[in-house]
Amino acid sequence: MEKNKKAQFYFIVVIVLVSVFVGLVTLRNSAILPHQAGLIPDKGELDTEISSLFDYLSHEKIVDQKLVLTNFSNLYIQKIGENKDIFFIFGNNNSLTLVGNKLNETTLFIDYGLGNESISDNGNFQKDYSFSWDQVNLTLDGIEHEFIFQEGENLYYLIKYVYNNQTFIIEG
Repeated sequence: MEKNKKAQFYFIVVIVLVSVFVGLVTLRNSAILPHQAGLIPDKGELDTEISSLFDYLSHEKIVDQKLVLTNFSNLYIQKIGENKDIFFIFGNNNSLTLVGNKLNETTLFIDYGLGNESISDNGNFQKDYSFSWDQVNLTLDGIEHEFIFQEGENLYYLIKYVYNNQTFIIEG
């Protein structure tokens, strides 16, 4: 009878130790370390800020929307960090603006109805285009991203970053 109680005790100790180990491993895998927290841009946060920005533009009846969108784009580029490729494209069916931060090794082309045009600027840049098409294609490192322009103001973004030797692209 004594042997069975010892076996039960050791069995319970093993179960408790395994549970603690599994709990620690799960906690470690789900935790984001402080130096990684700002590394990955949050698409949901950016989409919410853009939605709030358009609410502001429509409620306040801002005349120079291009200035507000340019300032927003530049501030967000600074917030995300200049070690990532970040491009904001905005405008309406008459004109469009491309604001971005392009790293040296990145290739970027824009097609707004007149064929592919290379963007050779590195670092922060802004380009304005006359526009009479309803679609803009940005080709980032050989991958084409299509943006459809609806009536009124439009704002899209493209963010490319490298983490653990893997390339990620966020589009919105």
